[in-house]
Amino acid sequence: MFKAARIFFPVLLVMIMCTSVMATDLPRVMIVGEDIDRDTIPRDSRVFKRVLNAISNTLLNEGFDVKDEAALSHETHVQGRSRRSDAELVQIAKDLGIDVLVIFSVYPNGKTNANSVRVTARVEGRLLDVHSGSRLGNFEDEPQDYQLVKAPYSRNDILEAVGKLSKVVGREVGTVLSKRLSGYVDQPGGQVLEWEMVFDNFDPDQMMQIEDYLTIFSGYDDHRPKPNGMNTSNHHEFLYRSSIDSAKLQRNIYKMLKKLNMDATVSMSQNKVKVVRTNGVKQRHKKDTSEW
Repeated sequence: MFKAARIFFPVLLVMIMCTSVMATDLPRVMIVGEDIDRDTIPRDSRVFKRVLNAISNTLLNEGFDVKDEAALSHETHVQGRSRRSDAELVQIAKDLGIDVLVIFSVYPNGKTNANSVRVTARVEGRLLDVHSGSRLGNFEDEPQDYQLVKAPYSRNDILEAVGKLSKVVGREVGTVLSKRLSGYVDQPGGQVLEWEMVFDNFDPDQMMQIEDYLTIFSGYDDHRPKPNGMNTSNHHEFLYRSSIDSAKLQRNIYKMLKKLNMDATVSMSQNKVKVVRTNGVKQRHKKDTSEW
């Protein structure tokens, strides 16, 4: 019995640690409606909310970290606005520290005849990496199900019919999105994110030493000078791609500065890191890569 316990508890500990690591790798996902097109259903309608809830539930059931816009933004942003532009949606996501934005629109469709209209719904949208601005794919879905509405009918009757289809539409879209997000997250080594790194008051020689360390940090993918950055002889801006989490990246930067005997302040906000040197190099040491 004791021998079995000695085997079981280390295995259990490894399982818990792996689960914890997987949880920290998940992106913060927020689902928002793009309803600036007057042909779409506005986000303040019951139908829209049903579709959004169905998509959210599907993603939650697949284990994704889905954030509620109202819960995160009620103290910082105006609530209840509809017909919002792309730029506003992206800015809100950046303000709230979201990683992946799911932007979707709902279009009611109707095929009419003399006595009735056959109502269907089409959902289209896209996935956006908020930090890098990269598109992660588009999606579109129009289920085969429909609702028959007898004449005479109004726009309200059409919307009510779409509402009855909303759960089916939301589930189908959620399934498509979960596959796309899985491809984004389940990469070797974890989810790769793009960090914006700024090193201020470092000369070119010091930056060469720093770049040597950046390439050996766990999760490193690649880095390059920021194309539109203000790069000078003592101010350096990089785009740094890595699957490392923010806490470990911060620890590694402090550890690197200590190894190089550099005094600097480090600040992190969302996926931006700024390192400002306060003193010169005191003494140079050969780096040891074994603990990175």
